[in-house]
Amino acid sequence: MATGSCSTSAGGKKKGEERVLSHGDVVLIRSDLAILRGPCFINDRIIAFYFAHLSAGLGDDLLLLPPSIPYLLSKLPDLASVAAVAEPLRLASRRLVLLPVNDNPDAAVAEGGSHWTLLVIDNATSASGPRFVHHDSIRGAPNLPVASRLADALRPLLQSDWRRRATVPVVEGPTPRQTNGYDCGVYVMAIARTICGWWKNGHGRLRGGDWFEAVGREVNADSVKAMRSELLQLINTLIQDKAKASSTTSEGNNKTSNTG
Repeated sequence: MATGSCSTSAGGKKKGEERVLSHGDVVLIRSDLAILRGPCFINDRIIAFYFAHLSAGLGDDLLLLPPSIPYLLSKLPDLASVAAVAEPLRLASRRLVLLPVNDNPDAAVAEGGSHWTLLVIDNATSASGPRFVHHDSIRGAPNLPVASRLADALRPLLQSDWRRRATVPVVEGPTPRQTNGYDCGVYVMAIARTICGWWKNGHGRLRGGDWFEAVGREVNADSVKAMRSELLQLINTLIQDKAKASSTTSEGNNKTSNTG
C-alpha cells in the first residue's frame, strides 16, 4: 500500500513541476525522478512512461495501456460507453493486453489510490478461450475486486456471443510478494517487462504455455529495487539523447543561416 507516498514542500513545488522529458504522449516532471529515488509510491505518469517505452517494437499483438485508459473504462456507466472508448483499441484482436489497475475510488482525486496491480487480457495462451489474469503483489490480492470490475466492463467486448461471456474468467496469476508498502507500482512494471520479454522470445506464439514461470524467475525484491535505478538511468539517457539531438539541430540551423 502507499505508506511510502512522497510529498513536495511548498518551496520545492515549482521546481518539482519542471518538465524534464517528453516521451510519446507522456511528460515526466522533476518530482517523478524523486519518486523513483524512493522510497515512494509510483504514480501513473511513471507507469505510462515505462509502458510506452516497453511498447516500442512490439507490433500489434501485444498492447500496453497507460493507467488512465483502464481507469476510465472501469468508471464508464454502461456497455455502450465502454464499447465506444475501447473500439479503437481492438482488444479482442490482440493476443495480450496489459492494463494497470489502481484502487482510487474517486476520479476527482488526482493520483489517488493506494495500490497498483496488473490485469492481463490473455487471448493467447488458454486453449479454452480468452481469460483475464490478475497479478497482485500483496498477499490476499486486495485489488482483485477492483480488477474484477474492470474485467466485468471489458468481458462483453471479448465474446460477441452473450452466452459465452460468463466463460471468460478472472484468474490470479502467481505473483512475487512485495516486502514493503510502496513498491506495488514497480512490481507492475517489472511483471510487464517480464511478459514483454517472454513474448519477444517467442514463448507466447503457441497456446498451452504462459508467462508465470518467467515472472517467478525474474521478479523479486532485489530486481524491483534495482529497477528504480534502472528507470532513472533510462530517463537520464533519454534526456541526454534529446539534448544532443536538439543541439545538433540547432547547430545545423545556424550553419544554414550563416551560409544563406
